[in-house]
Amino acid sequence: MGRAHRLADPTAAHGPLPEDTSSGFGVCRFCRGPTQPGYGRCFCCASVAAHLGMPLVPVVSMTTYQLGDEMHRTLRRYKDDPSASTRRRAVDRCATLLAAFVDGHRPGIEALSGGPWDTVVTVPSSTRPGRSPVDAVVSKVGSLAVAHRRLLVKGPGRLDHLHPSRSGFVVDPHVDAATLGRHRALVVDDSYTTGARAQSAATALRLAGMRVGAILALGRVVAPRSCPWHAAFWAAYAGDRASGHKEGCTAPGWEREW
Repeated sequence: MGRAHRLADPTAAHGPLPEDTSSGFGVCRFCRGPTQPGYGRCFCCASVAAHLGMPLVPVVSMTTYQLGDEMHRTLRRYKDDPSASTRRRAVDRCATLLAAFVDGHRPGIEALSGGPWDTVVTVPSSTRPGRSPVDAVVSKVGSLAVAHRRLLVKGPGRLDHLHPSRSGFVVDPHVDAATLGRHRALVVDDSYTTGARAQSAATALRLAGMRVGAILALGRVVAPRSCPWHAAFWAAYAGDRASGHKEGCTAPGWEREW
């Protein structure tokens, strides 16, 4: 099953991540996901950065999961399940995990972000009209809900699996963009796969003059069944026999446990 993070050592300072280890995988310096040994940047981050033509925003994930496990099912149920009661239970589960994660790791996330955030921005759906599904989760986490602002809407640019766009999202025309430069944002999304959507959202805010400290994802997907360095990463940080944080924590500070 997917591994929710063990919330230990909440004051652990953020430090440099290893670009390579002796365990068959490297760690991407941008998304903190697995990469081929000897590489400090994963293929997805390299592709997304090339498309956007901008440095990427650092990423921290609340959980690490693989397709078909419990966390993957929870992240599907909270927005797609036909039963309203099942969706509510999945939202509550995600919100409980997220609240504990932010409380336990806030100092490290702020260090990664370059300072405290005063605004929380959720990534809009690229296919659904109206509110983002992850809004329902953030609204139940008091420390995030109080700073939550719906600043972005879908833009004209095409977004796809490995195709971000500077205009994929834009600042809502009803927002006074002239004030955004005074704020630092934490961008929240549900699943982080290639980063195309989340990095496009962060780019839209940055182009409008806002500082974006980090992207916080409820879950990061890995593919241990099909990629050897993903398998090694999963075994080290998310599997049943993980060393590091025993439940797969990839938040700032986990490298101190390695």
